[in-house]
Amino acid sequence: MTGGRLSSFGGLLLALGCGFAAPSVAQTPDLCSGQPAAMQKPCREALELLVQSHPQEQEPARRILATGTSQGWRYDYLQPGGAGSDDDCIVNGTLVLPADTPVRLLVTASDTIRPWRLPQFGLDLSGIPGRIEEATIKLPPGEVGDRDASPGADEKPVAVRVLAPDAYADWEGQTLPPSCFASG
Repeated sequence: MTGGRLSSFGGLLLALGCGFAAPSVAQTPDLCSGQPAAMQKPCREALELLVQSHPQEQEPARRILATGTSQGWRYDYLQPGGAGSDDDCIVNGTLVLPADTPVRLLVTASDTIRPWRLPQFGLDLSGIPGRIEEATIKLPPGEVGDRDASPGADEKPVAVRVLAPDAYADWEGQTLPPSCFASG
């Protein structure tokens, strides 16, 4: 790379910010059109390199809304194309997940701020009424929870059971009706 190209690539990275992950050059707005004419070609080359080195991650197929309540945690299993009623797709108490599978976890609360955390995995989200925090999680098989939670207070401990994929499919089939999931 020549000094000019390296300089324009660095300028593009600064302009895009640290957390930038572009889906593809075709889907990315033309960020280089505002550059001087001499900089547009190196800018587009840098953008293409950036897109190639940061492939877009697919959205996990499973999304779960965790809602903190005064009785504990409620988990709504939200599936693309699912048509089940809200009550059909809810599990109270323990979150059950498939092992080694990315899951989009959305966290909120119904009444007051409630922590949702699994310190052993570096997860520390806040359930806040009217707001949603989110993280993509992928956990190994086993049972985990927040051992530091003080259940005597208003804080409700988090309990998670992570099952092998076959065991999870069995649990899902026995617990959640087919209407919670996409057909076909």
